[in-house]
Amino acid sequence: AMASACCFGIQSRVSLFSSPRVCKSTNTPRVAPRVCGGGNRVGAALPRSMTSPNGRRLPRASSGDSSNNACAASGAPSLTDSEKQYLRDEAVSWAAQHGLLVATDGATVGAAMASNFTHAPISLLPTPFPKDVFATAIAVSPRFAELSDLVSRDHEFLVEQLTGVLETDDFTAALWDVYLQSGGQAGRNEIELGILRSDYMLDVPSGNPLQVEVNTVSTSFMALSTRVTQMHRHLVTHSKTLATHYAAENADETGDFFEAALPSNFALEKAAETLAAGHLAAGHQDAKLLMVCQPNEKNVFDQRLVAHLLWEKHGVRVTRATLAEMDAHAELSTDGDDLMYHNEKHSVVYFRAGYAPGDYPSDKEWRARLLIEKSTAVKSPSVAMQLAGCKKIQQALAGPGVLERFVARFENEQHRGVDTSTAMRSTFAGLYALDGEAGGVEAVADAIVEPQKFVLKPQREGGGNNLYGDDMVGVLKTFDPSAKPGQKGNLSQYILMQRIFPPTNKTLCLRAGEMVYLETLSELGVYGGDVRV
Repeated sequence: AMASACCFGIQSRVSLFSSPRVCKSTNTPRVAPRVCGGGNRVGAALPRSMTSPNGRRLPRASSGDSSNNACAASGAPSLTDSEKQYLRDEAVSWAAQHGLLVATDGATVGAAMASNFTHAPISLLPTPFPKDVFATAIAVSPRFAELSDLVSRDHEFLVEQLTGVLETDDFTAALWDVYLQSGGQAGRNEIELGILRSDYMLDVPSGNPLQVEVNTVSTSFMALSTRVTQMHRHLVTHSKTLATHYAAENADETGDFFEAALPSNFALEKAAETLAAGHLAAGHQDAKLLMVCQPNEKNVFDQRLVAHLLWEKHGVRVTRATLAEMDAHAELSTDGDDLMYHNEKHSVVYFRAGYAPGDYPSDKEWRARLLIEKSTAVKSPSVAMQLAGCKKIQQALAGPGVLERFVARFENEQHRGVDTSTAMRSTFAGLYALDGEAGGVEAVADAIVEPQKFVLKPQREGGGNNLYGDDMVGVLKTFDPSAKPGQKGNLSQYILMQRIFPPTNKTLCLRAGEMVYLETLSELGVYGGDVRV
C-alpha cells in the first residue's frame, strides 16, 4: 500500500513543496510548507489508535484470510458479501470514469495512446497509518527537497562521494559523463525544477517513520494516488455502513472528522502547478513542455492526467516523446540552444523515464540525454539532481556532521519548533558504505549472521533491484574491505541498509476486476519539489 501526502512552500530563491504519495509554490511570498493532503496508491487512512515498544498501538495482520476479521484488521467495518460486491462494482465504475487506469498494451511511439486498459490495482478501502507518524513525515519532507537541491550543486561533495561508485557502476558513470560533457555546474540552467518523492515506512521496533529513499527522477503515481483518495471518499460517503463506521471511529475529532481520518490529496494539482511554474519562469509562453516517457508505457494515465491538467488549468501544451525519438527529431536552435523537437520549441523537459539502465538500450538514448542537458530548457530533473538521488549520497548524508553541513545553508534551521537536522535524522535508518570503513565492515559481518535485519541496495531508482536473504549474503561474502574500486571484492556500488519492519494489514484489494484479501505493507511517499529561479 502506498500512502500519499502533499506540502508546499517557498524558501528564498527555491520554492518547495511536499506531499504525502504526492507537490510547488509559485510567485508568492515565503510561506511555511503546508499539508496538502494524504491519500494512498492502494489506500491509507489515519487511525485513531494503532502499540509498538514505545507505546504506540499499531495495526496487526489478521489471522484469518478472507473473513470479516480481515476488514477489521485494516480499520474497515465487517462487510457482507453483497456489500463487498457493491464496493467492487462502484470502484470499477468510478475508476473508469475518472482515469484511475493502467494500460494493458503500449506503443514504441511516445505520443501514441494505448487502446486497451483496465482499472489500476487498488485497495477498495483505506489502510490504517498512525497520524503522528504521518505528520512527522510531512513536516520534514520539504527539507529533503531543499537538501537534494543543495547536494546537487556541491560538485566537490558529489565527486568525493561518488568516486568509488563511478568506477564500479556503469550506469552512474554514464550519467556522470553527461554531467561533465554538459558543463558540470557551470552548464546548468539558472532555472531548474524538481518533483521529488521521499518514501517512508513505519518501523514497528522503533515506532518511527524511517526513510526508504529519496526519488529525484521520474517520480510517479501523483495522479493515480490523488484519484485513489477521491475514490475512497466516494465509496465511504456513498455507503451508509462505511460512513457510519468512520464517523464513529473519529467521533471526538473537531471539525471535519472525515478530513481528519482521510486527508485530501492534491498531488496531481500541485505537480501540474510546479511544472507550469517552471514553464512560466522560462519565459517562452508559446513553447511546449516535453514529457520524456518510456516506449510501451503502461502507466500512461498517471502521466496523461498531469498533461491534461497542465493544458486545462495552466494553458501549457505537452509533447510526449521517448529518448530514441528525441535523438531522431530533436536539435538545439542556432540562436541560443533552445530545445527544438519537430521544429517546435520546448521550454521544460519533464522526465518520466531515464532513471534506469534499461531506458538507455543504445547510444541514441544517451545522445538525447546529453542534448537535453546542453539545451536551455528547464529540466525536471537535471542530471546533477538525478545524481544527488544516488543511494551512496543517501548513505553519506547519514554520516556524522554531513547532514548538518547542508542544513546550515537552509534559510530556516528550525522547522515547526524542532531543529531541522534533528527532525530529519529521526527518519534515517542505519546506512553503511561498503568502501572499507570500519562501520561498513562490522555491518557486513552482522548482515551475514543475521541477514533478515538488512537489505543490500544498488545505485538504482525504480525498485526491484534490492537484494535480500541468501542473495544478499552471497554477494556480501565476496566483500573485501581492502579492495579498491573496480577490483574483485569491492562493493562500493552498493549500500547496506537496516531493514525496516512495517506493520501488516489484511486489505481487500481489487485487481483486474477480482477482489482478494492480501497481506499488505504501507509505504508513505511524500512528494516534494523546488523551482529555482
